[in-house]
Amino acid sequence: MKTIITIFLVAIATVAFSSKYEETMKTNIDKLYALNSSVELQALANQFERIGMAEQDKWLPSYYAAYCFVRSTFLDEMDADAKHKQLDKAQSLIDELQKKYSEESEICALQALVYQLRITDMSKGAKYSMKASSAIAEAEKLNAENPRVYYLRGSNTFHTPKFFGGGAEKAKPDLEKAAKMFEYVKQTDPLMPTWGNIHNGQLLEQCANLD
Repeated sequence: MKTIITIFLVAIATVAFSSKYEETMKTNIDKLYALNSSVELQALANQFERIGMAEQDKWLPSYYAAYCFVRSTFLDEMDADAKHKQLDKAQSLIDELQKKYSEESEICALQALVYQLRITDMSKGAKYSMKASSAIAEAEKLNAENPRVYYLRGSNTFHTPKFFGGGAEKAKPDLEKAAKMFEYVKQTDPLMPTWGNIHNGQLLEQCANLD
């Protein structure tokens, strides 16, 4: 009887702990998309990293910590050096994630985004565009239903010069596919990534304006 009671209490504690984790993560994820300064995102990244230290069997806390640094490059008036410093912080976390969770499509997609954001001048275009393409291909291999695969591929193609096989016309099919997937692919886990939809739509608008 004591054994049964002990098992029951452990089960209740486990459920409560899991619920607390999900609640805290959801609150922080919502905050991530609402914050509008790199300083605030740095603090939030620290919170995600603390969650990751407590939940070492989960990849999402470190993933979102990395995404905080990535998102910070969209805000403020950062010069190229400042952007690369933020991306270095994201890369450090991604490197650790890839060692433990090499089969996760979303981590590969985030890696591709980091590579794309490294292209802060023409001299970096060829190197990081190729690296992004490789990471996108890996993300697709791991999960062809990930809409960020097609958004990122479309974005990569859109920003590649026409004489290198890029441009809006070539990018449009992938961007259209991503738009449909963002709309129709069901998100069963509220903690999973959702980024990309807004920028994908903006790129499609630019494609339409060039028709």
